[in-house]
Amino acid sequence: MLNILRLEFLLILRSGSHVVLAFSFFLFFMLLFALSTFRDNFILSGIGLTAVWLSLLMSTLLTLNKVIHEDFESGVLDYLLIADIPIEVTLFCKTIVHWISVVLPLLLITPIVLLTFQISSYNIIKTVLILLLGSPSLSFLGTMISCLTLSNRSSFLLTTITIPFYFPTLLLGVFCSSSTTTNLFAFEYLLLYANTLFTVVLSPYISSYAIKLNYS
Repeated sequence: MLNILRLEFLLILRSGSHVVLAFSFFLFFMLLFALSTFRDNFILSGIGLTAVWLSLLMSTLLTLNKVIHEDFESGVLDYLLIADIPIEVTLFCKTIVHWISVVLPLLLITPIVLLTFQISSYNIIKTVLILLLGSPSLSFLGTMISCLTLSNRSSFLLTTITIPFYFPTLLLGVFCSSSTTTNLFAFEYLLLYANTLFTVVLSPYISSYAIKLNYS
């Protein structure tokens, strides 16, 4: 498992253009939200928490083809299927690397971006924590849908199918970020945790089944 993670990180270092793309798109999307308020601080602070979730979602969508589609097109996936390591473990490692390399850097700059939206320090810290707990489901759902559309090279189809599956995470994330409760074990937070856990556990198995079905 460690060898797979090491290999995936090396591949990211060699060809990490999609990371730069996600980073740039995230900043650009947040800038559009900021400009759309016409310098109204009340509106700016109101849409900031929603904007960061939408920007993160769209930035993640741009990089989903990098998780498994390139391995399928290059033939590497054929070897992964017959390797000694179960394909579920490989898919789990690939998704974790995707989250660390694409999503985590965006979360690191989120506090700086949210400061420009006139959001309080407490809400920024709470939002970043919620993003850390909820954002893994974006990568794992993306991997699952990417495997289900493996034989189709259309990025538009992948995006169209994935967005509806992102709605529960998006709605729960925005609701928790906007919630006034300080109890991190309130019902809405528990739903977000359950959504992430459910996705992380099931995604590798559904993804592996979709890949095997594609080869059968």
